[in-house]
Amino acid sequence: MNKLVYPYQKSLYFHNSLANIIEHPGRYVQVEWQPTPMFSVSLREVHEQLLQLLKESQLSKVLSDNQMMPAIMPHDQDWLATDWAPRAVQESGYRYCAIINSHDVYNRLATTDLVHRVRGSVALRVSHFQDYDSAARWLLSSTMV
Repeated sequence: MNKLVYPYQKSLYFHNSLANIIEHPGRYVQVEWQPTPMFSVSLREVHEQLLQLLKESQLSKVLSDNQMMPAIMPHDQDWLATDWAPRAVQESGYRYCAIINSHDVYNRLATTDLVHRVRGSVALRVSHFQDYDSAARWLLSSTMV
């Protein structure tokens, strides 16, 4: 997909009705979730495109801005925990995820549950934040021990 250049060296890699995936070259990938109904096909499309960008760019860090993200359905949580996250860690070297918490309480509950499930099975460090600047600072200062 052709990249559209954002200000400050950001590039829009992919977008659909559910999210924008933005590359910060040499730094991290940002996912901006939109306040739109959550459909499995759209969620999975976003994550497969995210995985593709992680592989292409050789980046290991993701900033997921979940502020406007709706709740994730249980079957999609299962897919993320048992299929997508293990593949992303194994195939692309995905290692860090900074999550800006959602305003939707059901999304926060689902995300917390998902993070607990993933932590036990893959080498992925996840932290939750209330704002973009804190999340970005954590990502940029993170290195695997």
